Amino acid sequence: MNSKLAAGTVVLMMLLSGCSGGTDAEGFVQLPGEVTWNGEPVQDGMIIFRGSDPSERNVAAPITDGKFVVKIQPGKKTVEVTARREVAGKFDVGPSGEKVPLIESYIPAKYNSESELTTEIVVPGTDTLQFSLQEM
Repeated sequence: MNSKLAAGTVVLMMLLSGCSGGTDAEGFVQLPGEVTWNGEPVQDGMIIFRGSDPSERNVAAPITDGKFVVKIQPGKKTVEVTARREVAGKFDVGPSGEKVPLIESYIPAKYNSESELTTEIVVPGTDTLQFSLQEM
Protein backbone atom coordinates (compact mmCIF):
# COMPACT_ATOMS: atom_id res chain seq x y z
CA MET A 1 0.00 0.00 0.00
CA ASN A 2 1.48 3.40 -0.92
CA SER A 3 1.86 6.14 1.72
CA LYS A 4 -0.88 8.42 0.27
CA LEU A 5 -3.40 5.60 0.32
CA ALA A 6 -2.39 4.62 3.88
CA ALA A 7 -2.75 8.24 5.10
CA GLY A 8 -6.16 8.52 3.42
CA THR A 9 -7.29 5.29 5.07
CA VAL A 10 -6.26 6.57 8.52
CA VAL A 11 -8.15 9.86 8.01
CA LEU A 12 -11.24 7.99 6.80
CA MET A 13 -11.12 5.65 9.80
CA MET A 14 -10.87 8.65 12.17
CA LEU A 15 -13.87 10.34 10.54
CA LEU A 16 -15.95 7.18 10.66
CA SER A 17 -15.11 6.57 14.32
CA GLY A 18 -16.23 10.08 15.33
CA CYS A 19 -12.74 11.42 16.09
CA SER A 20 -13.05 14.53 13.97
CA GLY A 21 -12.16 17.57 16.09
CA GLY A 22 -12.72 15.76 19.39
CA THR A 23 -16.52 15.55 19.13
CA ASP A 24 -18.68 12.50 18.56
CA ALA A 25 -21.06 12.00 15.62
CA GLU A 26 -23.73 14.17 17.33
CA GLY A 27 -21.27 17.01 18.01
CA PHE A 28 -20.72 16.30 21.72
CA VAL A 29 -17.49 15.99 23.68
CA GLN A 30 -17.09 14.29 27.06
CA LEU A 31 -15.25 16.42 29.63
CA PRO A 32 -14.34 15.96 33.29
CA GLY A 33 -14.77 18.80 35.75
CA GLU A 34 -14.38 19.95 39.33
CA VAL A 35 -16.45 22.26 41.53
CA THR A 36 -15.38 23.78 44.84
CA TRP A 37 -17.29 25.94 47.32
CA ASN A 38 -15.07 28.23 49.42
CA GLY A 39 -12.09 26.06 48.55
CA GLU A 40 -13.72 22.73 49.49
CA PRO A 41 -15.04 20.14 46.99
CA VAL A 42 -18.83 20.19 46.57
CA GLN A 43 -19.74 16.81 48.07
CA ASP A 44 -23.21 16.25 46.63
CA GLY A 45 -24.68 18.45 43.92
CA MET A 46 -25.75 18.98 40.35
CA ILE A 47 -24.27 21.06 37.52
CA ILE A 48 -26.31 22.23 34.52
CA PHE A 49 -24.99 23.78 31.31
CA ARG A 50 -27.45 25.91 29.31
CA GLY A 51 -26.52 26.90 25.76
CA SER A 52 -26.97 30.43 24.47
CA ASP A 53 -28.54 29.02 21.28
CA PRO A 54 -32.05 27.58 21.84
CA SER A 55 -31.26 24.73 19.42
CA GLU A 56 -28.55 23.41 21.78
CA ARG A 57 -29.43 20.76 24.32
CA ASN A 58 -29.04 21.67 27.98
CA VAL A 59 -27.03 19.04 29.82
CA ALA A 60 -26.64 18.15 33.49
CA ALA A 61 -24.35 15.96 35.55
CA PRO A 62 -24.19 14.94 39.21
CA ILE A 63 -21.32 16.29 41.32
CA THR A 64 -19.77 13.79 43.74
CA ASP A 65 -16.79 14.66 45.93
CA GLY A 66 -16.22 17.78 43.83
CA LYS A 67 -16.03 15.93 40.50
CA PHE A 68 -18.32 15.43 37.51
CA VAL A 69 -18.22 14.23 33.90
CA VAL A 70 -20.44 15.82 31.28
CA LYS A 71 -21.18 15.09 27.63
CA ILE A 72 -21.64 18.53 26.07
CA GLN A 73 -21.72 20.46 22.79
CA PRO A 74 -19.06 23.14 22.17
CA GLY A 75 -20.07 26.78 22.61
CA LYS A 76 -20.89 29.41 25.22
CA LYS A 77 -22.82 28.15 28.24
CA THR A 78 -24.49 29.50 31.34
CA VAL A 79 -23.55 27.26 34.26
CA GLU A 80 -25.82 26.46 37.21
CA VAL A 81 -24.59 24.68 40.33
CA THR A 82 -26.79 23.40 43.15
CA ALA A 83 -25.78 21.48 46.23
CA ARG A 84 -27.37 20.22 49.43
CA ARG A 85 -25.99 19.26 52.81
CA GLU A 86 -27.16 18.29 56.26
CA VAL A 87 -27.40 21.06 58.86
CA ALA A 88 -25.45 19.88 61.89
CA GLY A 89 -27.61 19.40 64.97
CA LYS A 90 -30.90 20.32 63.24
CA PHE A 91 -33.70 17.92 62.42
CA ASP A 92 -37.01 17.84 60.58
CA VAL A 93 -39.95 15.46 60.69
CA GLY A 94 -40.04 12.80 57.96
CA PRO A 95 -43.18 11.54 56.15
CA SER A 96 -43.80 8.85 58.79
CA GLY A 97 -43.21 11.22 61.70
CA GLU A 98 -39.60 10.10 62.21
CA LYS A 99 -36.78 12.51 63.02
CA VAL A 100 -34.58 13.16 59.94
CA PRO A 101 -31.59 15.47 59.44
CA LEU A 102 -32.48 18.92 58.12
CA ILE A 103 -31.14 19.44 54.58
CA GLU A 104 -30.25 22.86 53.16
CA SER A 105 -29.35 24.17 49.71
CA TYR A 106 -26.27 26.27 50.32
CA ILE A 107 -25.04 27.54 46.94
CA PRO A 108 -26.37 31.12 46.38
CA ALA A 109 -28.80 31.95 43.55
CA LYS A 110 -26.09 33.83 41.62
CA TYR A 111 -24.63 30.37 40.84
CA ASN A 112 -27.94 28.64 39.98
CA SER A 113 -31.44 30.14 39.52
CA GLU A 114 -29.93 33.60 38.82
CA SER A 115 -26.61 32.33 37.49
CA GLU A 116 -23.87 34.77 36.54
CA LEU A 117 -21.47 31.89 35.89
CA THR A 118 -20.48 31.22 32.27
CA THR A 119 -17.96 29.14 30.34
CA GLU A 120 -17.06 28.42 26.74
CA ILE A 121 -16.40 24.88 25.52
CA VAL A 122 -13.78 24.92 22.76
CA VAL A 123 -12.84 21.72 20.90
CA PRO A 124 -10.04 20.99 20.71
CA GLY A 125 -8.88 23.11 23.62
CA THR A 126 -11.03 22.53 26.69
CA ASP A 127 -9.57 19.65 28.73
CA THR A 128 -11.13 20.06 32.18
CA LEU A 129 -13.90 22.31 33.46
CA GLN A 130 -13.13 23.96 36.81
CA PHE A 131 -15.44 26.13 38.87
CA SER A 132 -14.25 27.70 42.13
CA LEU A 133 -17.35 29.20 43.75
CA GLN A 134 -16.99 31.69 46.62
CA GLU A 135 -19.31 33.19 49.17
CA MET A 136 -19.30 36.97 48.84
